Amino acid sequence: MNQLPRILLLTASYGAGHLLASYAIKEYCLHYGLAHVQIIDLMKEAHPLLNKISTAVYMGSFHAARFGINYYGWSYYLTQKTNPSSPVLAGLNRLGNRQLVNIIRKEQPDAIINTFPYGSAPVVGHSLGIPTFTIITDFLMHARWLHPDINKFYVATDDLKQDMMNRGVHKELIEVTGIPIREAFERHSYPNENKRKKMILLLAGSHSEHHLISEMIRKLLALKGNHITIVCGRNTKLEQFLHHQFGGVSEITILGFIDQMNELMASAACIISKAGGITLAESLALKIPVFIFRPFAGQEMDNATYFSKKGVAFISYHIYELVNQIQDYLSNDVYASQIKSRMEIFHRERAAERIVKDVIKHILGYNKRISAPSS
Repeated sequence: MNQLPRILLLTASYGAGHLLASYAIKEYCLHYGLAHVQIIDLMKEAHPLLNKISTAVYMGSFHAARFGINYYGWSYYLTQKTNPSSPVLAGLNRLGNRQLVNIIRKEQPDAIINTFPYGSAPVVGHSLGIPTFTIITDFLMHARWLHPDINKFYVATDDLKQDMMNRGVHKELIEVTGIPIREAFERHSYPNENKRKKMILLLAGSHSEHHLISEMIRKLLALKGNHITIVCGRNTKLEQFLHHQFGGVSEITILGFIDQMNELMASAACIISKAGGITLAESLALKIPVFIFRPFAGQEMDNATYFSKKGVAFISYHIYELVNQIQDYLSNDVYASQIKSRMEIFHRERAAERIVKDVIKHILGYNKRISAPSS
């Protein structure tokens, strides 16, 4: 290969985690001098109408789950151990076939990296002789991630690697790197880290219930000597509602969408959040524990349960339970130190760097193999 490798990153907009993982990989690719790195939302490019409908259905599942209609969770667990060659998963793995071939013709990538489980990349990459890699952005396994035509899987933990091996994936195809996060979260020296009054950081999602968040904040205010910061993201209705409820309370800061999430998280004593794989990986890097309130069934429940068993996160289903957990953590320095020590051991540093270096190494070796003259 006479020029630097060209990388195609395939992702999807079902939640922010897949895209953030792609950003982390691209960030390190650019540091490494790889200027030709493209991030493509394959579903959006190939099937815009289906993508719009399926995204709405996915987001609607969070609202439906409040009323006991948890269709996403049901489908997730129903297919969790399905054979990857089953008609359902095989059909999902053909999505975007024609569009991906056109993208490959235009971009001429030397490698394809997936941060989302569905789509035709493994089949197309294999047929065109392009090495294809998958980054699993959760901490537990689901059959949707598995595909026989993947050159390498990058996973979060040794436990996940063992689970994949138990399902028939050869150990040499699995690299334990951790989940890639942006470099800003890997830094450990922040000027404001825990210098102020202990800050409880509440990350409210787009599907957060207004009155439930309001009740949670009121109960957290009873923990004296703390400051509560709420990030509403792009949920402007929630932000306006909370400003109306708590706009004059000095112990509360209400924010919308912010760019420097790493600095805000590093300044927190603890975080209340959903159990997305990226958020949990970021919390490990910063050694700030996450308190997970009513995790949704599916990969969020799996992630939350796994972290809880490892003693580096907490699950609650009632607000009083959540407040008691946070009070125990904030009032006991020895207990807090033990949790941070477990997080430090559990965290795998510089996952994005490890993945990019391994992909480049594989590309160079792959090209040597296919260009070698036959005997």
